Amino acid sequence: MSFTRKVLVVDDEPIIRTLIAERLATSGFECFTAADALSAKRVMLKEDPDALVVDLDLGDGPSGTELIAALSAINPSLGFVLLTNYIPTAAEMKAAPNLRYLNKRAVSDIAMVIDALDSVLRFGESRFEAPPSGKLSKLTKGQVEVLNLLAKGLTNVEIAEVRKVGLRAIEQTVHRIYHALGISQGSGSSRVTAARMFASEMGLRRGDR
Repeated sequence: MSFTRKVLVVDDEPIIRTLIAERLATSGFECFTAADALSAKRVMLKEDPDALVVDLDLGDGPSGTELIAALSAINPSLGFVLLTNYIPTAAEMKAAPNLRYLNKRAVSDIAMVIDALDSVLRFGESRFEAPPSGKLSKLTKGQVEVLNLLAKGLTNVEIAEVRKVGLRAIEQTVHRIYHALGISQGSGSSRVTAARMFASEMGLRRGDR
């Protein structure tokens, strides 16, 4: 499992929250946790994860689907896995375009959680006409979105403003993109190299200039 995948686990039950996060971390994900919607939004701002595993019932305050709908509106490239003990309604499953339901009893089988995450981290429903190929295929949807903005000439500060996250989160994401693409870091040409790679594998393939 690629180290580039960052996942936020949101559950008001500490045991379940910790269990999922620890097992995902063992499987190669970088994990963060939150007990409620407010805490989740703070982590989102700081870390800019690629996907969230969210319990439907978060106790007092917004529900899991309300949190998903709010975050999806801010960042459509996010993937979500909704944990619930019953079959969700059609309205709940429309909380985000990139959402998969998982019965909460299945979280003890980490392979099922990973499978659900894999399905929402794939490109399937993406605003790009086709999933990236070559080295770009190593990136998550969120990372490709950041690379797209970088290729358009936006600074890290501007990218952070577009994605509604903190500057440090974007700096970390750019660092991970460079590493995944095998681009040497610390030189002024890193951004140019990354932008050219994106244009070659995504833009020029569609005839964009």
